[in-house]
Amino acid sequence: MSNYCRNGGYGVILALLLGSIFLVGCAGSKTYLLNLSYSPLGTPQFLPISAKPATLAVYQFEDVRPDRVYLGRRVYRDGMVDFFKPDAGTVQEVVTESVIKAMEKAGFKITRVNRPLNQDKEDFKNIPVDVALGGRIEALWVEAKSGYTTTNTDAKLRIKVVWGLPKDQVWMTKTIEGSAQETDRPFYQPKHAEAKINEVFKDGLDKFLKDENQLREKILKNR
Repeated sequence: MSNYCRNGGYGVILALLLGSIFLVGCAGSKTYLLNLSYSPLGTPQFLPISAKPATLAVYQFEDVRPDRVYLGRRVYRDGMVDFFKPDAGTVQEVVTESVIKAMEKAGFKITRVNRPLNQDKEDFKNIPVDVALGGRIEALWVEAKSGYTTTNTDAKLRIKVVWGLPKDQVWMTKTIEGSAQETDRPFYQPKHAEAKINEVFKDGLDKFLKDENQLREKILKNR
């Protein structure tokens, strides 16, 4: 084969490579919908069945994350970024509804309050239930970083939970945290990000009533 043909072949290959790079560089970021969800089937009964049902006011869990639009993102080696959003509403809506389902399964009679709970301004006299529940979503995010052939994923959750006992005029707070990682995942897809964010989400909501012995005792005392 002549040098001319060889050089021409190399030129074609180089043009194709440059064209591919150009197309990738021009491709815009994409947004994928993730099914952020929680099944309360494993939530245990919190109060004895024989006890009078406790009424629980669930306030909206306020989303105070730096980015309240998205649930996470995938960053490619060339700097391009794709984003993830929940498919059933905002993060605030999904978290609040999931908490309500878990508390119903735990045996509470639910009253919805369509605003965030501000314990500094809330007057216990205006809470006509046995227990109030609210909180702040400080972190709920999945970050995927892709290299040449594999992707690393890091998912985190942090929620500040506030319980209010009107009869005792007491606020009880705790912070729920969780994380999940995966390294060197080949052929990465949005479903892999969905699996990790749901892993930390389930782990976090499972902790809402865990070790809340003092809360249980106070509720039973006031029944």
